[in-house]
Amino acid sequence: MAMAIQKLEGIQNELLTRFPELQEGLERAFGSYYNLKSEIPDPYPVFGVVLRPLVFDLLRTERDKPLLRRIFAFLEEMALSPDSNVTDLLGIEVIEDLVLDRASIQRAWNYMGEKTKEFARETARYGGWQDNLPPDEPSAHT
Repeated sequence: MAMAIQKLEGIQNELLTRFPELQEGLERAFGSYYNLKSEIPDPYPVFGVVLRPLVFDLLRTERDKPLLRRIFAFLEEMALSPDSNVTDLLGIEVIEDLVLDRASIQRAWNYMGEKTKEFARETARYGGWQDNLPPDEPSAHT
């Protein structure tokens, strides 16, 4: 079972440490605003401006399935967090946009852990987007 990320503080550092692939996107998005050697943006901008577009690109192209598996394992750790600030970040910056995009959520489903799927189901129910979930998903049409 995946470990849970315990707190929001420093989560962007953890993300960037575990995914050096994000450095280029971070530099492109924030390099002119931050001295990235000594400071990085808060979690929401890092997840929303750097991670989310990469996830959508990888899902669309399926060019790096091992990286997708690693990213979704990290997202599952976030989903398991006891800190609602961590799960809010996950929901706002990743899950909601995935559920809104039928093709992306259906591609992502195979990479998602059980808790991440639970968040996606809840988000779909809350927003009325159940039809975007995979057709064989029990809650897709309820």
